[in-house]
Amino acid sequence: MKPSTGSDTGSRLRKKLSLRAKLFVSILLVTLICVVFFATLSNYLVRREFGIQFNSEQEQVQDPALPPPPPPTDQDREHRLNIINWSYVFTGLLGIILAFVLSYFLSRRISKPLSQLSLATRSIAGGEYGGQVDVKGGEEVEELATAFNALSKNLEENERLRKNMVADISHELRNPLAAQRGYLEAMEDGVIDLSPEAVDVILKNNLLLTRLVEDLRQLSIVDAGRMELDIRPMRIDRVFKVVASSFQHQRAEKRISLKMDIPPSLPEVTGDQARTSQVLGNLMNNAILYTPEGGCIELNARESDGEVEISVRDTGPGIEKKEIDYVFDRFYRLDKSRTRNSGGTGLGLSIAKALVEAQQGRIWIESEPGKGTNIIFTLPTHTR
Repeated sequence: MKPSTGSDTGSRLRKKLSLRAKLFVSILLVTLICVVFFATLSNYLVRREFGIQFNSEQEQVQDPALPPPPPPTDQDREHRLNIINWSYVFTGLLGIILAFVLSYFLSRRISKPLSQLSLATRSIAGGEYGGQVDVKGGEEVEELATAFNALSKNLEENERLRKNMVADISHELRNPLAAQRGYLEAMEDGVIDLSPEAVDVILKNNLLLTRLVEDLRQLSIVDAGRMELDIRPMRIDRVFKVVASSFQHQRAEKRISLKMDIPPSLPEVTGDQARTSQVLGNLMNNAILYTPEGGCIELNARESDGEVEISVRDTGPGIEKKEIDYVFDRFYRLDKSRTRNSGGTGLGLSIAKALVEAQQGRIWIESEPGKGTNIIFTLPTHTR
């Protein structure tokens, strides 16, 4: 922990004023400066005029040879009032000019950060993502700049993901379509006969296309916020049994054993049973794909702090630590264990994450190379 210093304390005491406070202080200062200037200059001019008049009268009074000063006429009074009025007009005009100059420079100083943000916003509107601004100003302006920088960074990342996703979708669609077309053209030209093997290849590629389209449809529903959930109490053991029976054939082909650990006292959870089964099915399918023959898959559930943790553990090759943060990205594949020939679309974990979070749950991965992978997600417990 970094020790606090005197400069740190001073900086905390000198917290930046908010934009509202700066505007208030600026207007107040301009007003006070103009009032003081106006009063000082007016006082000086009036005193000067009266001083001249007073000295003239004193000279006449002190000199007996001079006749006594005549009483002031109406014209004299009018002249003096005009001089006083013009002094006020003159000082008022100078005060207005001073107020205009001060206001201009203060407003320019305050609005400059907003102008920089406006220019950066127009750059983003023109498609130049990722630009950052470094502006100094009031608290609100700096908060706005921080939010803008985060928005700009997110837009840049989203644009990168969008381009990668379009490229990945094109690649995923091209491979099975090319395989189907190649077999169909070969059959049409008489190069190969219509055999069960050829039909099987075409059918598998068609199923891969179907799964990819369905996965993309699921993700589009999530992204558009149109996912409909039937939230109600449910028992996890029933979901386990349904999913386990659904993958019995695939496990038997690879001689993968299945272990289930569900405490009898496990409470009900709140969620959508169909969507939860879909999540567990995606994780099971993922585990079967990358678990070697003769391996083992474990389905576990336990209560923890108002949630039920559900985990799918396999004995596959595991995942490098540096890659764990990316496994939920769309179309992300691990070089060691995932290939485009495995039959997966690269969207299963992305869909699982979206479905879990839509049910107010969390999902994460625990894995080490050579020690298998454990994918865990949570659902809130049902409160009566």
